[in-house]
Amino acid sequence: MSKLSNHVVPSAEKNGWTIKKAGRTNTTSSFERKKDAIKYARELSKSEKTELYIHKRNGIVQTKYSYI
Repeated sequence: MSKLSNHVVPSAEKNGWTIKKAGRTNTTSSFERKKDAIKYARELSKSEKTELYIHKRNGIVQTKYSYI
């Protein structure tokens, strides 16, 4: 069974940033600032030993980290 990756994506509803797991529709956490979302997502990905994708406001992947 493969582990899910975490994604920092823009939130249109709240004009902020959310953390989502690939393949799921629900949000893990929401933040007003992107840097706060990235900090949380890095710790989450490290503890889960997953990959982390950080997206730009337009949805394109900006950076990818692997904690596998």
